[in-house]
Amino acid sequence: MQTLHVRVSRWVAGTSLLASAAIVISLLRFRFPYPLLPFLSFDLAEIPTVLALLVLDFKSAFVVSVIHWITLNFGKPYHVLIGPLMKLTAVISMLIGFRIVFNKSKVTLDRRNLVYMIISGSLVRVGLMSLVTFLLYYLLFPEVYLPTSTQVLKNVIGLELESSFLVALITVILTAFFNLLHIPLSLLPAASVYALYRRIVR
Repeated sequence: MQTLHVRVSRWVAGTSLLASAAIVISLLRFRFPYPLLPFLSFDLAEIPTVLALLVLDFKSAFVVSVIHWITLNFGKPYHVLIGPLMKLTAVISMLIGFRIVFNKSKVTLDRRNLVYMIISGSLVRVGLMSLVTFLLYYLLFPEVYLPTSTQVLKNVIGLELESSFLVALITVILTAFFNLLHIPLSLLPAASVYALYRRIVR
């Protein structure tokens, strides 16, 4: 019983610490814009969430991502509702992809399994986020998002498109590439910290 209590205490402490780390990283604005669609940013706050999956479990990573999502709705320097919800969807789908491959009691985090995690995480995150992005931009709120995308595609890439469908489609493709790049950016630093953690534990 005492062992269970210790495990629960460690889980709560670890989850709280990693959630706090994600919030601090967001507050310090450790992110950098995606050049093709500057309204998207590579966010280093995803790293503590992935670390929670590696060190603790999926439930911990889920809790960290939800706590981070809640804080993203509090206003500046954050955005409200849609932006944080898209972030939460991207992170949870990535975690599900990682969890399909990774089980710390059975799988060693070697180079081969890292590649498998990147592939699995990419398939789930890119697939789901492509669908959600298309629905958001073309079907649900085109009057809100398409004008911004049209202007960005014109100013940044030099594409002048009159078709709403083409604007939405190219935005989806560029967003898919963004999500694809974000997978190793979130996983590899977390994996390095996890490897260090394992050495300390041993």
